[in-house]
Amino acid sequence: MSESPDNDVHNTSNTPLKPSEEADPEAPKVQIQSKVGLEKRVTLLSGISFIVGTVIGSGIFISPTGILGTTQSIGLSLMVWFGCGFLALLACLCYTELGTAVQKSGAEYAYLMEAFGPIPAFLFAWTGIIINRPAITAIVSLIFAEYVAKPFFPECAPPPAVVKLLGLACIVTVTGINCWSVRWATRVQRIFTYAKLLCIAMLVIIGVVELCKGKTENLQNAFEGSETDPAKIGFAFYIGLWAYDGWNSLNYCTEEMKDPARDMPKAIIIGISIITGCYLMVNIAYITVLGGAGILASEAVAVSIGDVYLGPMKWIIPVFVAASTFGTVNGVAFTSGRLTYTAARDGLLPSMLAMIQVKRLTPLPSMLLTSTIAICMLLPPGSNFMSLVGFFSFAAWLFYGGSFAALLWLRYKKPEMPRPYRVPIVIPIFMLLASMYLCIAPFVAKPIGSTIACLIILAGLPFYFFFKSPYVPKWFRRYFESFTYGSQKLFNIALADED
Repeated sequence: MSESPDNDVHNTSNTPLKPSEEADPEAPKVQIQSKVGLEKRVTLLSGISFIVGTVIGSGIFISPTGILGTTQSIGLSLMVWFGCGFLALLACLCYTELGTAVQKSGAEYAYLMEAFGPIPAFLFAWTGIIINRPAITAIVSLIFAEYVAKPFFPECAPPPAVVKLLGLACIVTVTGINCWSVRWATRVQRIFTYAKLLCIAMLVIIGVVELCKGKTENLQNAFEGSETDPAKIGFAFYIGLWAYDGWNSLNYCTEEMKDPARDMPKAIIIGISIITGCYLMVNIAYITVLGGAGILASEAVAVSIGDVYLGPMKWIIPVFVAASTFGTVNGVAFTSGRLTYTAARDGLLPSMLAMIQVKRLTPLPSMLLTSTIAICMLLPPGSNFMSLVGFFSFAAWLFYGGSFAALLWLRYKKPEMPRPYRVPIVIPIFMLLASMYLCIAPFVAKPIGSTIACLIILAGLPFYFFFKSPYVPKWFRRYFESFTYGSQKLFNIALADED
């Protein structure tokens, strides 16, 4: 087999896959090639880029309005932003121990599997693959499209058809890059991380200039009128944590890190610290330039600052925001494919989703599945940012809490497990309690959305038992074997070798 120009390809041999004892003997025999696996391309710098590039996306440009509207004061809103960063950092420290002890890709999936077995792991994979991650990809792609189209429609909102087509182009482009090469995916993430940091720096400089001019009146009486309802403050944390979502992105590609035990703790701590500092400085800039009333009246606060401050150069902000959201879509697509790949490799999803493109060494089938679901969510009308945040955050923190519980359980059940990094035990206990609060509070503030989220998660149980059942009809097995065999020939994909 010839080498790819982008990737170092392992030695391969055309060894046929032995048919499963349960498989129909008349079904086509699936062929695989050995010595195929994900490459270790992710370095410390790439890891920092993935965390910063995935987290800093649409949230910092949209969430400030929702947080300020919920907290009712500038001071409390800034405390929520800092608190969200602090929670993300503590969560990352817990995930560092989990990631260096359980060195498998898939993040929460791998940790739930190790601690509690296949059913919780499958429910997480089901929720992430079918709903959460495609929904994030779809909504951020739409935000990307709106900002790309905005300079061409300065006096009105861009037509919905244009936004949909640009969003579709974003998903297709990102999918193509991630299917083509891990190296190019990490390069794209690095480039767009630099672009979004430049945008953040521009907004911070504007705020600093205004503060140096003595414009401090918007920061006075910062806590006046603050919200006191714990449920509403919890929902404000939901909105803020949306902006921090992706803090666990590096744990989805642990197997592709060159030295996870050394690089993961550094990448996580550096990445989250950069993000928290950026978010606080940008919010101070928003408050200084626009004030509380201006933020509440704005649909996109970053663009509003550009309109006020940059004059004829105001188109720069939408361009940089578009670059930021494109980087987020790339990071989410990268990690989504790894989640699907890992769940399929463990036998909880069809085996075809655990196959690798033998020349590119990328999880092509899983990438195509998650991107197709995202496109299906993108095309229908009626996507709603706030409802997505509520649903996503409830489901996400339910499984985050499960991962913190997994850390505690593994400490008790497997004390001999090698742990290159150990977090102080008080941190996972605190994060488990925080997760419980973040799951209970929405039932008070938004009970309908949280109930729907629970039902969707539990709806995965019938599929789990179907995939694991020995009584699946032979005709279904035969059809799926034929489909898998045809897909292998078409896409040149094979099962990865076991170490």
